[in-house]
Formats: sequence, C-alpha cells, structure tokens
Amino acid sequence: VLNTQTGEAVTSVTESAITQAFAGATPDDSGIKTVTVNIPAIKDADAYVLEIPTKVLISGNSSDLIKVVTEIGTIILPTNMFAESEMPDEGGIEFVISRADTSGLDEETKEKIGNRPVIEIYFRVNGVAIPWGNPYVPVNASIPYSPSESEDTEKITVWYIDDNGSIVPVYSGRYNSSTGAVTFTTTHLSKYAVAYVDITFEDISNYGWAKREIEVLASKGIIKGTSTTRNIFSPSANITRADYAALLVRTLGLTAEVRSNFDDVATGDYFYKEVGIAKELGITNGIGNNKFAPRAEITRQEMMTMTARALKALNKLEAEGTAADLDKFADAGEIASYAVESVAALVKDGLIVGSDNKLNPGENAIRAEVAVLMYRIYNK
Repeated sequence: VLNTQTGEAVTSVTESAITQAFAGATPDDSGIKTVTVNIPAIKDADAYVLEIPTKVLISGNSSDLIKVVTEIGTIILPTNMFAESEMPDEGGIEFVISRADTSGLDEETKEKIGNRPVIEIYFRVNGVAIPWGNPYVPVNASIPYSPSESEDTEKITVWYIDDNGSIVPVYSGRYNSSTGAVTFTTTHLSKYAVAYVDITFEDISNYGWAKREIEVLASKGIIKGTSTTRNIFSPSANITRADYAALLVRTLGLTAEVRSNFDDVATGDYFYKEVGIAKELGITNGIGNNKFAPRAEITRQEMMTMTARALKALNKLEAEGTAADLDKFADAGEIASYAVESVAALVKDGLIVGSDNKLNPGENAIRAEVAVLMYRIYNK
C-alpha cells in the first residue's frame, strides 16, 4: 500500500507466514535457510517498508536469512540481528529501504556521487528510527546499477555516508556484472552510495605486473599511498606487520569488537582497530609477551601465515597443505616449522606461486607484491 504523503509503500508479513516459509525452505551447504520477501515496485514510491514481527529478528534464532527484494535494492537480513533486550516486548518492527535524501551533502560530495544511486536502510519502531550495528552479524546488500561506457567496472565501489555527511569507503563494495548490481556487506545500517573512484600513483608505471591490482584496491580504499604531499605508492618498499594486518582486515572485510590489544599498539595508532580485530579473531598471536612489533617489517612467511589464518577463519581456504606440496621450491627447507602448513595451503590454493622456483620465506614482503596477493584474495 502506497502512502501518498510519505511516498512509502508498506508490506506486512506475519510470524506464522515466516515460520511456514522457513519450514519449507531448503538449507544451503552451510545449513542456512533463506526466505525471500518480494515487494513489488509501486509507481511513485520513494521507500519500501516491511512490517515484521520482532521475534523473527532476535538472536536466539538460528542464523537463517530473510531476503528483502525491492526495486531500490535487495537486503539480506539475518534472523539473529538483535538481542532480545534490544527489542520491544511485543508487536513489530519496520525495516525501511529508501532512496536517500542527499540535499544535506556538500557540493563536492554530490558531484563525486553524480547521478548514481544513494539508498538509506534502517529499522523503525513506533515510527522512530532505531540504530543497529553488530560487528558479528553482517548484512549483505545489493543496489541495481548500470555502469556508463566510460566506467571501469572494477573501480565501481560503495561509500557509507555518516551522520555528518562525510564519506567512508566500504571495502566490500563491487559491481557484479551477472546480476547488474553493486553489492556490499555492512555491520551497521545507514546511507550508502554507489561510487566510482579512479586512482593511480605516479611511481607504479614500471610495475606492470601489479599496476592494475594497486589501482583497483586503491579505488576501494583498501590500500593508500605513502605520502601526504606526493601521489606515490612506494611499490618497492617493505611493508610493516601492522600495515599488512590492516590490509588483510580491510580486504576481507573482517569485523570484531576490539576488547583488548597488544601492549605495543597504542590507541592513537592509525592501525589500532585493524590490528585489534586481527588479534580478536586469532589471525595473529603477536611475537610473544602480548607484543606485536607493529613497525617491524613483515617476512613473507609471516605474511603467509597470517593470511592463511584469516582465510580459514572465513572458510575461504579449502586446501589443506603439507610439506610435500612445497617440494617443488628450491628453498622449501628454509620455511620455519610454524609456517609450513600455512604456506603449503596458500600454494595449493594458487594464491602463492613463488618466483624463480623460490618462495623466499625469510625475505621481506614489498608493497607491490602484497597488493597482488590482496587482489587475488579480494576476488577469491
């Protein structure tokens, strides 16, 4: 039903209808069921509202999903989004997806976004918007989009627009040509814009084997330059342990509540959050005595170990490697015992290929090499 005063089209689902739909749904390979709610397009609608019983979205439920499909976008809502204490005792909650009002944005931001879609997604109780954020419960979203002929589709991304109108890159934002939509994952609901970012650096022209990878990841906001005064990337520079951890966390879209950190990582450090997430998720255990050595340059085997742990945490590394998988490399014997399985798994999975029949496990990793690895992981 369209409310002509607000421009909202409202659809309701009952608890019994949702329960019945889940009972008849087929689980995927992970045992997760998805129920789809298709809301038909209505002329002159600027927003679509789904009225849903609160019990359906309480964390005591399983990790099943409700897929809300509208002409503005498709949002996949986990059924464990809220704790019971966060919800009203009875009644329902409204999920809203709307074309966002961009009139309050500054002119520069408006110009950058252009005529690309901007949506707003949020929950409402008794007509009042309520905040939602949960680092452990990601929400997947997609926005229909037709790229222009001049747009390199790999450089299409997503921006989160905060309450102050500032733009923040959403690292997972990408264009999916098979669905004709821009997809992203978020752990909080807000305004999101489809964006196009074309970035290069003046010192990567001689790195043809890494140039595109660097540019694509820079467009996503995953990697950045190394100077505030010059447009440089420093492709041959070694990368530190903290910078690598931060890149890995951004590339994989990892989130967690940072409850503690390493003793040598200060709250004011630009990498504090990402290193804290890596620690929280067990991706890195540091170097002992709750130290991380954030500014030390990372070796290739340290890099590979951290990477394998991160991928395994996300079930994105299916290969189980053994020392035998490394026999083809002349320097396999130089790999530290703690790193053998991780290095072997990445080799078996095709993420690490080596150079000149070597893996160079004890050497430092340079920024261009890391960009290529991150690009492979991003597209995995």
